[in-house]
Amino acid sequence: MIVQPGPDVERRELLAVVFHNYPLDDALVACVVPVGTPGAAAVISYENALCSLHVDEHGAAIRDHITDVVPAIATGDLAPVHPAMPGPVCTYLQMRRMVRYDLAHRATQQLRMLHGDNALIAGAWLSGQEQRLAVQVEDTSQYDDGGVVLGRVEVFDLAAGRRLGAAPLPKPRDAGQGWAAGADVVAIARDGGLAVFDAAMQPLPEHPLVRAARAALAEAGASEVHALRIHPSQPLAVLAACTADVMGVRDFTLHRVTWSATGDPLVRRLAKLHSVGDLGFGAFAPAGDALDVRIATGGVTWMMLAVGPHALLDLGPSRGLQGAGWSGPRRFLAFERGTAQIVVWNLPEGTA
Repeated sequence: MIVQPGPDVERRELLAVVFHNYPLDDALVACVVPVGTPGAAAVISYENALCSLHVDEHGAAIRDHITDVVPAIATGDLAPVHPAMPGPVCTYLQMRRMVRYDLAHRATQQLRMLHGDNALIAGAWLSGQEQRLAVQVEDTSQYDDGGVVLGRVEVFDLAAGRRLGAAPLPKPRDAGQGWAAGADVVAIARDGGLAVFDAAMQPLPEHPLVRAARAALAEAGASEVHALRIHPSQPLAVLAACTADVMGVRDFTLHRVTWSATGDPLVRRLAKLHSVGDLGFGAFAPAGDALDVRIATGGVTWMMLAVGPHALLDLGPSRGLQGAGWSGPRRFLAFERGTAQIVVWNLPEGTA
């Protein structure tokens, strides 16, 4: 893998602090759910329990072991929703419903979103208030008849408990790929750029992100946005375009986009990646502009953090990554099955 940062972008390595006394059997980890509280994370196990963890420089400890919040689960049924604001609430998707658990008050909120042959596979908040949730839905109703698995993005209002709107994904996508939500909009990658929608999934053809995607693709010499993320509460997005694909060995270009209510968006090339397998994004830090970037290459997941317009932090490879996410504004946690360890990076002051 070769990384070429964009103009004025610095590449630095951060050292990981590794915890050998992992408080959960790694074989029982079903889902890692990020929590915005500094030093905290939630882990759901196949024993149908939720563990509230606290991680610091001295180790990882279970604060709570809760068995009355998680119903019986099956492999692959759970999907974490990254927090859009700091706080003690963890949110995850379980097949056809959303579950929110407040670790501080031990309160559960559930909302059934789907029925039948539909399944939730990814979700993202439209804003920092965590009131409207966009979800990626897989519809397998035609699968048994030889049809394809259809995909769409739906938006739900949690307070009203109802769906606000929906739009189809133009082709099958992995969980969280090819669409994003944040800054009060939803964006779906389509040939030639992005289709942008409001919370009711009504098109916004003149949104700055539409123009920014066209400019980024033109600069990269690509025809499609491969992956994207939008900051929950800031007019900020990062786009990735695939510029070459030779038998699964790919090159990517990353662009950082900012915009305002008036004027043209600012499109800045962040980095070029050469000879990798695939690229995806995790989430923006809940209080900052650092973005989790994951690169699959050589049988491992290489993790990086894109921090502002001037830094690309190299966290190194992870073998058997079970989950990763932000724990506070400058702390990033990764759970590795291969080593049965939790790895933590503390970003220096001023970098997120």
